[in-house]
Amino acid sequence: MKQTIAFFVVLLLIKNANAQKKTTADATLVVKEKSITLPGKQLDINADGFPAMIQTSFNLVTEPIHFHVINSLNHKDIKWKNGAFNYTSQKPDKVSWSVKNTSDSLNMDVDGLIKADGKLAYTVKITALNDINLDNIRMHIPFTTAAAKFVKGLGQKEELRPEAIEWKWSTDKAAEAKVWVGDVTGGLQFELTDNQHKKIPASWANDGHGGIHIEQKGKAILADNYSGEHHLKKGDVLYYNFSMLITPDTKK
Repeated sequence: MKQTIAFFVVLLLIKNANAQKKTTADATLVVKEKSITLPGKQLDINADGFPAMIQTSFNLVTEPIHFHVINSLNHKDIKWKNGAFNYTSQKPDKVSWSVKNTSDSLNMDVDGLIKADGKLAYTVKITALNDINLDNIRMHIPFTTAAAKFVKGLGQKEELRPEAIEWKWSTDKAAEAKVWVGDVTGGLQFELTDNQHKKIPASWANDGHGGIHIEQKGKAILADNYSGEHHLKKGDVLYYNFSMLITPDTKK
């Protein structure tokens, strides 16, 4: 059974790759307000600069992708004030944007980019405006159940998604950190990175405290990308970069 599932998922990923190649040459990004469309896909952008919705032939997420930055002082999320949303570049094959999110204690600069092949890249720069201790910094990707039948990565060998996945950063597991979650009707590959382009991103891994947990929570299959406690001095900077690839509907 596992061999059959593994073969199916490998075949699916090959079809996805071929479909990406076929559509990329002729793909043109169309921008309308905070929505960007390309053949078979659409990205809606939230006020904070992160994806509000990602679609192939159906929705891949149940709600916007978002960060939780938790203050140790009161164990509550830091509340952000969203700055102006600006497109920094608009070309037929590539569109980029930026948003500066602010609070009394931290700034979060978000720079996003999408290419015609469905690849997204985010630079997320968090700067401490004063000394602050944080319980956690985490990014939530709330997949729809329809978009989370299979998982590849995080030690999963092309199998049906198990009930729960718990994965921690370590040197011997760095190669497992590129994760694909999806089904034949589309999916999303994501990878956590930093500004140094190292195999183990410093802020996400946080000396082994960081990891990824995937499990159903409410209506979503939640990918909880967490990093643990941080003790920041005024002026300290953390990068919580990540990249994504929207894989197409292979039935078309």
